[in-house]
Amino acid sequence: MPDISAFCPACGLSVAETPGGIDSRDRALGALAYIGLIPAIVLLVIPALRGDRFVRFHACQSVLFTIASSLLGLALKSLFVIFTILPVVGFLLAWLSLGIGSIGIFILWVVLLVKAVQGHSYQLPLIGPLAEQLATRTDS
Repeated sequence: MPDISAFCPACGLSVAETPGGIDSRDRALGALAYIGLIPAIVLLVIPALRGDRFVRFHACQSVLFTIASSLLGLALKSLFVIFTILPVVGFLLAWLSLGIGSIGIFILWVVLLVKAVQGHSYQLPLIGPLAEQLATRTDS
């Protein structure tokens, strides 16, 4: 497809809406948002990036994902305490639930990071729409 094309000749979609329409700087900043809570907050505060909806969406989703992961971690620790009280299989069940929960959070974090690098605005089921609202709210 020529660089001057505004629409894809095969499917008719706008080039700006496709993952190829997002430049590498925005992809890198979107991925940087998932590195930790502090880089995501810094990306939300920088005035030069307030006009970039892609970076703002990933920074908002990263902050919400960190909060949700922390709450899930607290819930898993509470379950760990409860399960260790149970006799015989309680200790095994406690470590199993903690391990599966931790692996799940890590895999989801890697997926979000990879999707940001690819230029996709991948929304998580519960916090994705909220992050989208927060990202578009600062537009107006």
